Amino acid sequence: MGPQAKQAIVVGAGLAGAAAALALANRGWQVLVLDKAAKPCQAASGVPVGVLSCHVSIDDNPLSQLSRQGLLLTRQFAQSHLTQGQDWMGNGVLERRISPDTTPKKAWAEPTTDSVWHGHVALATPAQLQQASLPADDTQALWQHQGAWIKPPALVKAMLAHDAIEFSGLSQVERMQRHASSGEWQLRVKTHIPIPSMGSYHTFSTESASHVVLALGAQTPEFLNRFLQLEDMGLHPIAGQVSWGLMSDLPAAELPRFAVNGHGSFVSGVPTIDGPAWFTGATFERYAKHVADTPKAHQDNLKRLDELLPVASQALLAASEPLQLRAWTGVRCATVNRLPKVGPLDEKNLPGLYLLTGMGSRGLTLGLLCAEVLAAHMEKSKPPVSESLLKAMRFD
Repeated sequence: MGPQAKQAIVVGAGLAGAAAALALANRGWQVLVLDKAAKPCQAASGVPVGVLSCHVSIDDNPLSQLSRQGLLLTRQFAQSHLTQGQDWMGNGVLERRISPDTTPKKAWAEPTTDSVWHGHVALATPAQLQQASLPADDTQALWQHQGAWIKPPALVKAMLAHDAIEFSGLSQVERMQRHASSGEWQLRVKTHIPIPSMGSYHTFSTESASHVVLALGAQTPEFLNRFLQLEDMGLHPIAGQVSWGLMSDLPAAELPRFAVNGHGSFVSGVPTIDGPAWFTGATFERYAKHVADTPKAHQDNLKRLDELLPVASQALLAASEPLQLRAWTGVRCATVNRLPKVGPLDEKNLPGLYLLTGMGSRGLTLGLLCAEVLAAHMEKSKPPVSESLLKAMRFD
């Protein structure tokens, strides 16, 4: 990195890392993004498609407040930088209020004009329910008109396209320490150089910056323990599998043109290199650090789909040929209170070191907002969220 007034290194090139890099670059920072994978978005953020939606709660808990604000920020970026119909589709999300244990959720009333939910969430109309082939008496289904489906890899690519961001793939941090006199963090980086038909070799370099952001998702606890001898800080992995297939394998079916969310999710008509596809999932295996494509996970996804959207489930069962189920697997990083962890790791003993992690399955909704919170802290400027939300996301 050349001489700059403000420099930062971001470790991790998924949704969190790309968002952090962009928030800093937009403020005049020169940012180097390191990732051990060859390309960005190769871990949990590499899920082919995800649903952008608010977390709805009767009591408007902190996750609801964050997701409501984060959704608008992500949607605004998508409108400016992504291609509608190819990278994302912002035509709303139908949410069915289904509990995994079949316990009825508290009744939801149509938001009044003075409600925080007004303009975000409404009761689904009979026409919207009909488009999803759901009964008109499902009076607790919700409609999020600003919801969307988005391809996370496309979003990450757009975020990293800033001129002040440099991406270095196949670059693994081997050692990290803070220089006592300069106060800069020095990262010993091992970079793999592939040679076609001959394997690869590697080089070593030292990258320095006064500020380092760790955005490593599920790898965060291991990284903290290895380099800083810190505990997991309440972070834990959740492994998951998404089931998907091609629309051409299904008989003609009236599937909804919008994403459906609730107990699992379903998105259809998503463009892929093999043709339009449908996606459903994902499974949740708490504290699992690794996940493999398994028939049981497919069965679990299809069972939830049958509860969420019977018409889609019936369309899959009615396929004339044995259904060719495909899978995507990944491991997300979550926290005990389901809120992301954003901010300095330890300002007194580890100044200049920050974390942006723990977004679980809501990286699409929360990533850009959390990155703005982090950048505001690093710039010592006014944060975009309330003090109570800041406190809820701290590590202390």
